[in-house]
Amino acid sequence: MKWDFTMTQHIFLTGKKHIGKSTLIQKILDDYKKTSDGFLTVRTKNYLKDQYSVHMYHLKEKELPNESNLLFLCGKTDEHTADTFDRLGCNILSMCSDCSLIVMDELGPHEADAALFRRKILNLLDGQTPILGVLQEPAESFWPEIVNHPKVEIIIISEDNRNDCSLLNHIQYKISSP
Repeated sequence: MKWDFTMTQHIFLTGKKHIGKSTLIQKILDDYKKTSDGFLTVRTKNYLKDQYSVHMYHLKEKELPNESNLLFLCGKTDEHTADTFDRLGCNILSMCSDCSLIVMDELGPHEADAALFRRKILNLLDGQTPILGVLQEPAESFWPEIVNHPKVEIIIISEDNRNDCSLLNHIQYKISSP
């Protein structure tokens, strides 16, 4: 596969659930020599034991699900979800001012009404710090502003390319370029 090495600065991975998007990001971060910061979201049963919950962690934080990093309970509607994304997400992203790579793993439909969080992300896309993120499918439905942004390259991860060295090299080149 041949990759486009033109002026995009941000990479967002998308694809089926559990295809390896977050694993690929972790592999890239393991080799990344500069400073990275951002967030990751994790779906877990380790918090309530009887149902899944989703938590947002600061990249430098240990993954311990608790009330302070709880975004929402799976399958339950909560009128406070947007406020939680605005508070927690904006707080984490505000800590990314001195890093050379911002990680956003992952973005999807639950942030739809989180106006402050969405605005913060769009402002970062217009900035100079490269972003490496994950968008849930269908990305264009949930985040058309990211998909259509001139500095963004969307890469669909599949079983065929998730272990492709040229893909890994391409992403590493994009996030390391000035």
